[in-house]
Amino acid sequence: MKFYLMRHGEAEFTAPSDAQRHLTEQGVALLNRRLDSLKQELHDISCIIHSPYVRTLETAELVSRCFNVSDLYSSDLWTPESSPEKALASLEPYTEHTPLIVTHMPIIAYVEALCCEGNVSSPRSFGCGEISSITADWPAAGLGVLTHRF
Repeated sequence: MKFYLMRHGEAEFTAPSDAQRHLTEQGVALLNRRLDSLKQELHDISCIIHSPYVRTLETAELVSRCFNVSDLYSSDLWTPESSPEKALASLEPYTEHTPLIVTHMPIIAYVEALCCEGNVSSPRSFGCGEISSITADWPAAGLGVLTHRF
């Protein structure tokens, strides 16, 4: 299977809660430019999974419009404090698809490390809007290969 991990765009610093933080105007503009420049590389996205936080939903909606992807799914398994093992295992139903997962630090770094290195001891940070492309025989520890970072 192939899947993409994407960190949400730049979010505001103040909100009633972390989950309610919106993207900034600059975050939206940067994401739109980035996504437009990646249309060829990300043409195969078939669905989008995102955490229920406002900034990931807003990012997912931008991706949806840019790539004409109508299947968006919210999942509590992709919040910042989620279990990387459970988040990675949640991709099992999507092995015949090419999902893009919009999520947060640190879960995104842990899932990438778990899938591609087999453990979470050396996760690499993601910048806002950064995307990794992973191919895997199955979404499980150590079975993935990081093919590209955008």
